[in-house]
Amino acid sequence: MENVKQLLCGGVAGSTAKTVTAPFSRLTILSQVHSMVTTKKHHLNFAPTFKSGFKKIVDRGGIVSLWRGNGTSVLHRFPYSAINFFIYENMLKILKENRDEEKTLTGTQLSRRLSLSERPPPSNGTNTTPATKFLAGAIAGSMACVACYPLDLVRTRLTTEFDGREHYRGMVDAFKKIHAAEGWMGFYSGLGPTLLVAVPNLAISYTVYGTLKEYVLDDDVFYNLRKIDAESGDPKLGFALTLACGAASGTLSTLVTFPFDTVRRRMQIQNLHIPEPERLTARQQASSVIQREGLSGLYRGLTPELMKVIPMVGTMFLVYEATKDALNVDKPNR
Repeated sequence: MENVKQLLCGGVAGSTAKTVTAPFSRLTILSQVHSMVTTKKHHLNFAPTFKSGFKKIVDRGGIVSLWRGNGTSVLHRFPYSAINFFIYENMLKILKENRDEEKTLTGTQLSRRLSLSERPPPSNGTNTTPATKFLAGAIAGSMACVACYPLDLVRTRLTTEFDGREHYRGMVDAFKKIHAAEGWMGFYSGLGPTLLVAVPNLAISYTVYGTLKEYVLDDDVFYNLRKIDAESGDPKLGFALTLACGAASGTLSTLVTFPFDTVRRRMQIQNLHIPEPERLTARQQASSVIQREGLSGLYRGLTPELMKVIPMVGTMFLVYEATKDALNVDKPNR
């Protein structure tokens, strides 16, 4: 039952955060694939700037169109976040136990040489190292990414459609047409670049968030901003500190991995817009963007992406912590 609760907490957190920031996500994706879907024939210019991109989406489909593809996003984000948080928390336990075991063995060997008075004090093992968090986040990210990738691909394709140029009538129709036209492997188009984004992105995000959380809970500078758990009496992050730690982790991970994200989005939709002989590999996509748009082309869409970081990551960690409190899920040390 504890495992089910933990999965539920992660799923609810990810789905809520994704829905809150869906308009920013759509603007980011349209900016990233801008040059692939802009054609003189159709006079389409998806998202040359943040303001004009926002206006064109609303003009062509109304306010509701800002959430186009969000149903698929939530269907993807719920299991993705659930698997992510679940594996991350449990990998932390496993890695921490292994580390403590090694320390115990080392201590036993050392005790044979030292007298009782010379032995170093035992470590309480309450905190996990940044390296442990990074490894746990990388493992969680890769497993969740592979498990939920087909939904991510369908979501991206639905998100990049405009009224009048729809290839799919919805999620089910998209799955049917992709399978018919591209086979089962079509659902994994762009998986390589996606892993290059998801693994370091989540590893960095979990590491920074967890490390900042430990620092904030231990440092008296943040005493007045912390909350006290009514039952245990232990300090915990309040709204402001959770938002700050989440925003910092999300911003850093985004800046590091954004160019890879641009390439993977283009890989996900090229089968839809480009004839097979002209399709590019991930490396060729990156080279093509740089040649045509300069290095800054790899950062197209960074503005709305950074604008969504604070509400996205902040909401996700905030809802995750709140849901765990509500369901009385034990919180392993981060």
